[in-house]
Amino acid sequence: MRPTHAPLIFSVLLSAGTPAAAQRFHDHDRACHAVHPTLPGVELAHACWPGENGLLTGRRIPVETLDPETVALREHLANRDLLRGSVPNRIDIVFVGDGYTASQQALFHSDVDNIVADLFQYEPFITYEPFFRIHRVEVISNESGVDNDPTQGILRDTALDMAFWCGGTERALCVSVSKALNHAGAGVSTDVDQVVAIANTTKYGGVGYPSSNVCTSSGRNSAATQIVIHELGHSLGNLADEYTYGGPTTYTGGELGPANVSIYSQAQQVSQERKWWRWMGVSNGLFDGPVGTYEGGYYSEQGVFRPSNNSMMRSLGRRFNLPSAEELIKEFYREVRPIEDATPTDADLAYNDTLFCAPVQPNGHDLNIQWEVNGQIVFSALDQTSLDLSTLGLDPNTEHTVRVTVVDNTPWVRDPVIRDLFLTETREWTVNACTHPGDFDGNEELNIFDILVFIEAYNQQDPAADFDANGLFNFFDVASFITAFNGPCTR
Repeated sequence: MRPTHAPLIFSVLLSAGTPAAAQRFHDHDRACHAVHPTLPGVELAHACWPGENGLLTGRRIPVETLDPETVALREHLANRDLLRGSVPNRIDIVFVGDGYTASQQALFHSDVDNIVADLFQYEPFITYEPFFRIHRVEVISNESGVDNDPTQGILRDTALDMAFWCGGTERALCVSVSKALNHAGAGVSTDVDQVVAIANTTKYGGVGYPSSNVCTSSGRNSAATQIVIHELGHSLGNLADEYTYGGPTTYTGGELGPANVSIYSQAQQVSQERKWWRWMGVSNGLFDGPVGTYEGGYYSEQGVFRPSNNSMMRSLGRRFNLPSAEELIKEFYREVRPIEDATPTDADLAYNDTLFCAPVQPNGHDLNIQWEVNGQIVFSALDQTSLDLSTLGLDPNTEHTVRVTVVDNTPWVRDPVIRDLFLTETREWTVNACTHPGDFDGNEELNIFDILVFIEAYNQQDPAADFDANGLFNFFDVASFITAFNGPCTR
């Protein structure tokens, strides 16, 4: 299944030597998304591949030390906002290539095209495809291919130092995180939310670096797109692997941080309102299900439960389950604000102005819009992208407060905290009271006392009574005052 329209794609060219408003705050432990527990500064990378039974197998590999400069670069790129305000806010995925020589850049583009063509084939990526922008950065290597391909000991001079047999595992395809980040950051001026490094090879391989928001894949292996989708589950969704290899047979630790694994059974989750208790028993044809607690996950056969029998985080080519989809949507909205554009909140507004608010637009449904004036809902403007204040009969002499609330009420999010914190955004404006030129005593009331004060000032030739500001006190000042007194207020 293909999206209704393609994501935006940008391209730039870099040589091998080229060196926030939507900041990602990950508020829970990311399974394997941290540094190695015994090797400070060393990142644990995911290495997954299909086993004999079709399910994924793999292991976590201590890889490249994250030096302070790389950590600082990663944070800078993730929070860079150079184009915000001039273009829509999006999730920026940057593809870089390794082992592509100057004459092979067309091949790099073809490999990216083939991956992106089916990248948005599962929900919730189909619905939220408009939230993404795909960039490609041409990186020129001196030699074609990558290290240890097809066998160990073959070395090639490439820009990103990609290599098979990472950590002693043949299909673990590693990359220099610092070089991948540097090339991605130098190649685009937007935020860099995810880097996908593809190798000029057909050999199966891939690795995910969730702490760095970097993943790798073979450029032309038949499973390349599936590898990238699975890794986005890790890097964007903070999801754990749901397969049962690579760890102890029985997990005996405490509760796990990722949303799609838990030590609690269905009865325990429901009674204690834990993890995916709201989804128990739910089936939806767009997702792997029905939702329950299936034993095995997080690399162990026992002691850990997963939400569905066989999702994308367990086997390539599968759909995500609903608890994972909810977590993915939450992470999408960490990067993309619900309000795309709106009247500036510091605008000088009057009682007869029109305000606008344009939400982001997923595929298949609109976000809900609610306008309020002085705390009262304007029901006639529900789900309208503009509010004409002149139709509301507002007192022009009074200050008013206008608020708009935009929320994505997708049924794929059931946690009200997630909806309130991530899928909801508000803007607020102050509508200034106008000033009536006939309010001569300045008490914001128009009555006989204004006339009396004006007459007294006129008789004393007070400059304030020189209404036509010509330095003379005559009939024209009186006429001007009467006209102002009988006329509307002004700004």
